[in-house]
Amino acid sequence: MQGLQVHLRSASPIRLEAEFDCGAGELVALVGPSGSGKTSMLRAIAGLWTPADVQGHIRVAGQAWLDTAQGVQLTPQQRRAGLVFQQYALFPHMTAQANVALAAGPDWSGADVQALLTRLGLATLSERRPSQLSGGQQQRVALARALVRVMPRPSVAQAEAPEALPGVLLLDEPFSAVDAPTRQALYRELAALRQKVSVPMVLVTHDLQEARRLADRVVIVDAGQTLQTGQPARVFASPRNARVAELVGIQNHFEGRFYKDQPGWGRLHWTDASDSDAGLDLAVFDKNKIDDGTRVTWVLNGEQVDVLADGQAPNPAEPGQTRLRCQLLEVLSLGEISLCTLRPEALPSQAITLNLTTRLLDRLQAQAGGWVQLLIAPGALHIMPVRTK
Repeated sequence: MQGLQVHLRSASPIRLEAEFDCGAGELVALVGPSGSGKTSMLRAIAGLWTPADVQGHIRVAGQAWLDTAQGVQLTPQQRRAGLVFQQYALFPHMTAQANVALAAGPDWSGADVQALLTRLGLATLSERRPSQLSGGQQQRVALARALVRVMPRPSVAQAEAPEALPGVLLLDEPFSAVDAPTRQALYRELAALRQKVSVPMVLVTHDLQEARRLADRVVIVDAGQTLQTGQPARVFASPRNARVAELVGIQNHFEGRFYKDQPGWGRLHWTDASDSDAGLDLAVFDKNKIDDGTRVTWVLNGEQVDVLADGQAPNPAEPGQTRLRCQLLEVLSLGEISLCTLRPEALPSQAITLNLTTRLLDRLQAQAGGWVQLLIAPGALHIMPVRTK
């Protein structure tokens, strides 16, 4: 594989069960709560953290950086890993150019370093020290310093680029310490960079929206373990289990039972925690992965729910759509968005949370205490078997 492969196991000093890959030119985001092990995984790739009992391998473009079975363990200096730290970690007494040149290999000349700084919009700032740079400018210097570790120098012809040593770019929450306009500018820099440098890029972030915006794939991490990997839209809409649903911030997480219906269709009986017969039924797709009568947990993707005025007929109704009359219990306005809590008429013990635009609520003339209809498409529901210990 012309990319990064990580397969690591360790029991101390912290638990580690990491297994993911990142193709050349791909950006993979490690997402999880603070203390989940995301940064430790980055440091393990760079060779800065290697537990005594670690087992497994790290390979980049087929080259083993770590292979415990074969006794291979390259030093950080031998690994072509560029690491961008959250707080930049620039040497305060050095200029921008000197910071970058220090990380460059012996084949990089001063002109090559200056060419890279120019490419990142730092041509006129190369002689300034970090204290003389804005947060966004410091971040660009940190990015340039990481890039000299993983890319051929600008004077190398494109035909020679495949001969370059394998490398990987590691980004440890690089945008968290800058303001919104600078963050947007850095997003553009990263997008432009991906068109020019075909190396695996691994981004650590706790910002789900950032992961959705930037990453080709996300890896959900918790307690040192990789729980699920996939395209952001798929992972956030179809979590593998209840813990993943919690980590990706899904608000609407419920219980029920799944029953098979006609071919290709099933019936989700939504109940409360008591698993009583009382409840309501929702149409779902049957992918033949869950047995008839199985107890399940399920999540509702609020982005796929349509909201209509009470009594309004859908036009046209989609196959399998469930119409649910709900009362607005609470409407909390946050500028253009309102956080709404709704109670289904047919199952008043439960509550649905939706983020609705203020414009939509005004158009529907909906307010707290009033009633609306929800149109729930089968694709908005994702069901998961309840796992017994």
